[in-house]
Amino acid sequence: MTLSLILRVPATPAAAAVMLEPVLAEIAGPGADLVSLSLDYGSALPVDGEVRVEASLDRATRTLVFVQARLVSLEGGTFFATGSAVFRRDPPPAAASGT
Repeated sequence: MTLSLILRVPATPAAAAVMLEPVLAEIAGPGADLVSLSLDYGSALPVDGEVRVEASLDRATRTLVFVQARLVSLEGGTFFATGSAVFRRDPPPAAASGT
């Protein structure tokens, strides 16, 4: 699963985290709880400007979901930040055994 959005940069501390975390959670899916979030920064974000968020699912196990996203300029030439996260989800119910 991949997702690409255009977002306006908020005038707030930790703007990259504020923009990336909900997008990463959306990719992880409903009911997934954030376990780990790592951010790497590039150029300064243009406050009140628009940036593209590109997010994707790396892999998923029964209980963990690994996702990543990046913030880039609309034309794609400037890197602002990347984020990777791990989410935990409840395991699927066990299949009923027919005895």
